[in-house]
Amino acid sequence: MPPFPVFADSEDDYDNLIRRARAGDTAPALHLLRQMGTTASLQKRFDHILIASWDNRPAEVLDVYQRLPKQVALPAAVQIAAARAWRDQKRWTQSLAIWRAGLHQHPEQQATFAAGLIMTLNDAGQSDDAINNGQYWVKRLPQSSDLRLALAYAYNLQNRPFDALYQADKALQLAQQAPWVQSEYVRSLQRAGLPEQALEHARKYPGRFTAAQMRALEGDAAAVQTRLAAMPSRSESERFVIADRVLARYDQLMKAWQRLGGEAAADLRRIRVDRLSALHARVRMQEVVDEYEKLHAEGVQIPVWALSNVASAYLYIRKPEQARDLYRAVLAVLEADNGNGQVEHEDSLFLLENRTGLYYALTETEEFEQIPPLLARMESSQAPSLVVSGAARPPSNPLYLDTRIVAAQASLYADDTPDAQQKMESMLQNAPNNTALYTGLAGVYQARLQPRKAERQLKLAETLEPTNLAVETEQGFVALDLQEWRQAEELSQDTIHRYPENLQARRLARLWAVQNMAELRISGWRGLASDSPVSGSGGFGIDAVLYSSPLDYNWRVFGGVGYAEGKYEEGHGYYNWQRAGVEWRSRDWWVEGEVSSNRYGYGAKPGLRLSTSYDLDDYWQIGGEVAQRSRETPLRALRSNIYSNAVDSYVRWRANERREWRLGFSPTHFSDDNNRWSLNLDGNERVYTKPHLKLDLLFGAYTQYNSGNEDRPYFNPKSDLMLLPGLRATHILNRRYENVWEQFATLSAGAYNQQGEGSDGVLGLSYGQRYRHNDVLEIGASLNALSRPYDGERENELSLSFDLNYRF
Repeated sequence: MPPFPVFADSEDDYDNLIRRARAGDTAPALHLLRQMGTTASLQKRFDHILIASWDNRPAEVLDVYQRLPKQVALPAAVQIAAARAWRDQKRWTQSLAIWRAGLHQHPEQQATFAAGLIMTLNDAGQSDDAINNGQYWVKRLPQSSDLRLALAYAYNLQNRPFDALYQADKALQLAQQAPWVQSEYVRSLQRAGLPEQALEHARKYPGRFTAAQMRALEGDAAAVQTRLAAMPSRSESERFVIADRVLARYDQLMKAWQRLGGEAAADLRRIRVDRLSALHARVRMQEVVDEYEKLHAEGVQIPVWALSNVASAYLYIRKPEQARDLYRAVLAVLEADNGNGQVEHEDSLFLLENRTGLYYALTETEEFEQIPPLLARMESSQAPSLVVSGAARPPSNPLYLDTRIVAAQASLYADDTPDAQQKMESMLQNAPNNTALYTGLAGVYQARLQPRKAERQLKLAETLEPTNLAVETEQGFVALDLQEWRQAEELSQDTIHRYPENLQARRLARLWAVQNMAELRISGWRGLASDSPVSGSGGFGIDAVLYSSPLDYNWRVFGGVGYAEGKYEEGHGYYNWQRAGVEWRSRDWWVEGEVSSNRYGYGAKPGLRLSTSYDLDDYWQIGGEVAQRSRETPLRALRSNIYSNAVDSYVRWRANERREWRLGFSPTHFSDDNNRWSLNLDGNERVYTKPHLKLDLLFGAYTQYNSGNEDRPYFNPKSDLMLLPGLRATHILNRRYENVWEQFATLSAGAYNQQGEGSDGVLGLSYGQRYRHNDVLEIGASLNALSRPYDGERENELSLSFDLNYRF
């Protein structure tokens, strides 16, 4: 608003004081007028009111105003000053009375009084009356910029920013050079969510806005770009364009404002906080965490929307404990009860994102017991359908589906795969065109060791979204399981090239890299104690084989060495071997052939082996092996220069990861003309599953028939039968992403029958530990005890077995 005129007498000294007051130096004039008090002339008392108004002293204005004679006709400027003072004191009734009186008493100033009336009605909470009055007076006096700004003020208080912007724009057309009109127009642009336009307009008038105001506009404009950076882009190649642009702008602003020191400290802190979201959108997660930790150390309060991004960044860089704590802090604010049981925060998507983030953090910190109540809150907060007024059929709520997908994933990560499968299949029946459900179900099938079923689901998903990242990465994982090497390579190269920041794409690239490494396998055993003449005492054996990196995808060459020894009644037995061969792997097939040199005390003898397996489908597998001079020949037989040629064949049925049975048949011909036929049946049935503990029932049945008599330098019953059920417990001691440390124990108890020797019990016990590290190392060892009869005599054995698999 323009300054009001001042009424004064003609005294020169007094006139100088009034001129100084007009220039902003109000203290001398106010001091004189206060001394005069009620003895001053009416004109000087009017001046006192106006100068106190200029100096923003509403209480002094009203003190002088209320001591004016009651019947005096007041100038318009004095009435305006008094009405504003009552308004500043929140005495709405008195202020409104003066504004209304002025409309009738000063028709030449109707625009000013009407504007004051509209703004005071707003401040008094009478927004509807304010808008009605504003529309009325704007229609009557359309050329008044003050009236249009007052109506804009009313619209803003009713959260109608675009109506307010329209009035501010009209006011700007009427008074383009008025500073207060320029300021209100810029503020209207900001309220309408157009800070970039506000900044652009302010730049056209250098000096009109303060440096602090310009910094605030710069920050607002960058914040809008930051929000846009996190939104989906039109194409993959453009997804980081906005983020890169706004980060470059933040860097410029930070350098400039750092030079200003304390003057811009608050603005600098503001854009540093906003910059966290831009870094998150650019997936520069380590920088998000580093900057957050600096801000936190400086005592800067971080708002919940920024904390959410920081929590996500911690989760990305594999610091789930920090992510968990931050998500809990965010949700403590979002889920705060406002007294009526309703969540204060209205952004359901933001709330769901943070609950989902907390779920993933709890999963990765292995705090599974805390997940069910979280899932219950997530599911109860979302209705299946949206409430849309007038809709004949309410549309489905996409956030409700998201919560159900998270619940299915929770079952999967807690190893409750049957429940995860049931949930995913049920959802897919109701939403058959949802790519996320096809991909999620494929992940469940893969976890259940059914890659072909997973492949079919992904093919259906591919018809909906051929280049969907989640579909492609899951196809890559399945291709590795199916030994579709070329397909796995293409999918890995495509996804990591398109989305190098994506964790799933990185995971696929990692697994593909591991697949192309060389591999070292070592296994062995050591006899610790034995009173069995069959197995001997002081036994030891080790086998090491080195596989090359894949050649032309499907081929690997290998070479290995091994050694075994044992003490028997007739003396020491020694056996060492060297072998080399080639392995071929493709979809459904595995074939391995080798030649070997075998030395067991009577010179070196050549050996051959050919092994193969074929997957008929996800459930059935057949396989076999033909070996000349089989390494399965008992060491005690080799010591007596007796070797064997063997044929092994088997058929395996595997329903899923919880149930598997295998039937094997193995005819063996010993060089002493003994022929052995053996048949074995092994089964595994899961009976208990929790995230860190699994119990499996085991069943083993073995029988053999030998054509030769029992008078052999190795254990050779005419026929026998062993039934050995057992229970195996597997307990995860520690798990951190790809690093797993577990212990396992097996207790077996059964019976053994040997022709001519009767039946007796068999008892087995083993305990071991296994460690897997970073996809490339797996090492395990177990202590094994067995008590069983041989030739009618009970014999006991205690041994240690170990194995190592290393890729490099």
